[in-house]
Amino acid sequence: MRAVALVAPVALATALLSTAPTNVLAATSPPRARVVSIDFARGAQSWVGDFADYPDGSEAFYELESGIAPLPDGLRGGATAMRLRGNNHSDDLFLFARGPVDGLVPGAKYDVRIDLVLASNAPAGAIGIGGAPGEGVWVKAGATTAEPTTTADRDGFVLLDADKGNQSVGGANATVIGDLAVKTPIDAPRYKLKRIAWGRRPPVPVVADANGRAWLFAGADSGFEGTTTTYLVRLKARFVRAD
Repeated sequence: MRAVALVAPVALATALLSTAPTNVLAATSPPRARVVSIDFARGAQSWVGDFADYPDGSEAFYELESGIAPLPDGLRGGATAMRLRGNNHSDDLFLFARGPVDGLVPGAKYDVRIDLVLASNAPAGAIGIGGAPGEGVWVKAGATTAEPTTTADRDGFVLLDADKGNQSVGGANATVIGDLAVKTPIDAPRYKLKRIAWGRRPPVPVVADANGRAWLFAGADSGFEGTTTTYLVRLKARFVRAD
């Protein structure tokens, strides 16, 4: 009978370890990037509409309205979107929506870029009071660590507690990425979908809070002294670790 060679325990353990994967730590490390997609055809998904840069208590006069509503003119088969409406009596009204992003690395720094699709009926090249209804209403998007809310200052003016800049200029928490102008007849405007990409613009920096949460916001900063009704259809945000 042939003899069977016995493998010493130490040698066996060494052999097993030598065949184990070498990227175990890399596989369990938090990802360096995260993509978040929001399609308002699926409802609000914890997003809410809000407004800034108007006198407190004048919500009815400014005709401020926000919420999930069907898209007009049969766009996307009448799917829902985040509707934002306001009459800009102050010549400086910010219409926006905000929502949370969870699952980030607590305390980590991120660079954020946001692409979005909206629906607008503001004709390109039209003339308006204070500014054009299309080119004079700038689309902004940004990110913050804490929820970007609004409060009235000592003069009774409602302001955003994040730095979005003013009208055509961005701020520390938001960037101008486009405007509401679309190709539609001036005398009979219809709603059109408009895709706005972040492109080569510098990212907005943000730090995730202790629970791994950050906030996104996007909207329209108006210099047009008239009524704007726009719809946020969907957006995609890319978070890339910056630390």
